Amino acid sequence: MYHSPNMMSVPMFKQKGEFSTLLAGSFGSINSSFEMEAAASLPGHIGLGGNLMIGGKDNSGSTYEDHARYNYYEGFCGFYSTFHKSGIFEIYAGYGEGNERHTFAYNDWDWGGGGWIQDGTADMKFSGLFIQPDIGIRIKAFEAAFSLRLSRISFREINYYDTEYRLLELQDLESNSTSVLLEPGFTFRVGHDPIKFQIQGVFSPNLTYPELMFEKFRVNFGLILRIGKKKVQTPQEVQNR
Repeated sequence: MYHSPNMMSVPMFKQKGEFSTLLAGSFGSINSSFEMEAAASLPGHIGLGGNLMIGGKDNSGSTYEDHARYNYYEGFCGFYSTFHKSGIFEIYAGYGEGNERHTFAYNDWDWGGGGWIQDGTADMKFSGLFIQPDIGIRIKAFEAAFSLRLSRISFREINYYDTEYRLLELQDLESNSTSVLLEPGFTFRVGHDPIKFQIQGVFSPNLTYPELMFEKFRVNFGLILRIGKKKVQTPQEVQNR
């Protein structure tokens, strides 16, 4: 797979002065990854942060190499607001850069022979641009949100060497190097502040070139630590100010 959707940024801030960090493992049809996010809420209902995704897949055997390495870094900024005490609306926009390296092998049984054959390499760079609104609820022990991310993924510097089995799909990616993805996602968190457990599912259909070798669904599991929440004042404390 030549693209894996990263974890959605859903910090769900309620007020300024909050900081969150999230560590997660994410899994798709091919690649598995480690992901990390850090975000902060600023005055004026401004939220900003960054994401890191490092992963890939290794199917190498004793006599051949067959693996992928995938890295992606992203920054985002946007607006958050609360409604009806526990409701939260956010909208974020972001930009990221990534690279990937592949070493290929194929099983010659597919072509009527037998055994694994080394089949060249490929490396490429790509960038991502997105806008993502989400809406959800945040209460003491539970959080849930629905997100809808619109992404533009653009590949460049696609280089491949000595491959036959993967040649057509790489040429297809080279000819259709920019894709638009419409990605719905669901985020659930349970626990007691400041730490909660997260599970998130991200669907990632390619609107422009659905035949490209992109992962169409990923799920991540992790822990979020959120600190800096302001003390809620009692009516008596407000009266004595």
